[in-house]
Amino acid sequence: MSATDLDPWGEDRPLTVRNWAADIVLGLLPIALSLPAGDRLFGVAALVGVAVAIRRRWLMTSVSLLTVAGLWQVIAGDINYGADAFYCVVTFRLGADRDRATRRIGLAFCAVVIAGATAWTALQPTVGGGEWWRRVVTAAIMAGLSALVVVGGWLTGYVRYQRRQVIRERVGLELQSAEERRLRDLVTQQQQRIAIASDMHDVVAHSWAVVAAQADGARYLLRTDPERAEEALSVIGETARAAMTDIRGLLSRLRDDGSDAPLTLDQPDALIQRLRDAGVSLEVHRHGTPSADPQLTTTASRVLTESLTNALKHGDLRSPVQVREDWTDGYRLTVTNAAGARPVGSSGHGLRGMRERVSAAGGTMCAESIDAGTRWQVDVFIPSEVSS
Repeated sequence: MSATDLDPWGEDRPLTVRNWAADIVLGLLPIALSLPAGDRLFGVAALVGVAVAIRRRWLMTSVSLLTVAGLWQVIAGDINYGADAFYCVVTFRLGADRDRATRRIGLAFCAVVIAGATAWTALQPTVGGGEWWRRVVTAAIMAGLSALVVVGGWLTGYVRYQRRQVIRERVGLELQSAEERRLRDLVTQQQQRIAIASDMHDVVAHSWAVVAAQADGARYLLRTDPERAEEALSVIGETARAAMTDIRGLLSRLRDDGSDAPLTLDQPDALIQRLRDAGVSLEVHRHGTPSADPQLTTTASRVLTESLTNALKHGDLRSPVQVREDWTDGYRLTVTNAAGARPVGSSGHGLRGMRERVSAAGGTMCAESIDAGTRWQVDVFIPSEVSS
């Protein structure tokens, strides 16, 4: 909606009964002022009164009635000064109209009225005692009085239009600013929901993958190696408690209660140790020093978590999972594992969440089968400066 479409004053709404009553009362005034003149100029006053009464509903019809009233006075050779004073009411409406063409028509009408009144006065043989210079002076006075009435009314209306236009522009800017803030809030909320959904997937997928792997191991070790089975059950308990803590934190963020507790998945060393405790053979190679940028380290931790979770869920764990992290130039991660019986899909929630995180950080990611489908590899690169 543009500023010119705004209507805080209700100008575009249909006239109420009160509006019509006020216009009719105003239209009766030129008639009342013409009563002392008798029937001779009553028709002119009636035309002017009707024009005034309908100006807000049928503006061009109102202008036509005033034109007929003016011609009537020229033909009759007499002027109804009381009724003519109300020409300013209609020209005010013309000057205040939001349509430029209507305002220009109003100026043209004012020019016609002034020219007609001036010419009529100058051509009257009895004006000024018949002397030409007196007729010129009288015509000039008539032109001034006519301009005072019609142009004065138009200018007053135009000033009101300009003032209201400034208010419309101001209101329009405020509405536009409010709409932009609303859209920004919606985008921010959507981004927060996506981030929470990704975090929730990381917590649930990783934790329950570890729990499932440990539970399977504990079942087989329960009779043959009770001590290792007990260790597996201990890992299950620790993993479940950490997951519950993380989920409570995510629910707090979802409710927007001001909580922003970090997730336990943000600790790569604890993650690797947890997977090793789950029986995953990991070959980890690290180069460089992790960045001090918390956003970069958080994104790197999430990507590493999802990559290892996929290896745990879908890979053949009889072969070691190879992990290479390089912090010398941004963050580079390569995770390679032997392909299992259930290959990783290219459109799962985990991979989609990884791509969203890497893309938000201004990085690139590639996850694909290699070596004729015998292995699965994830390659990630995130530059040093993480975009906000």
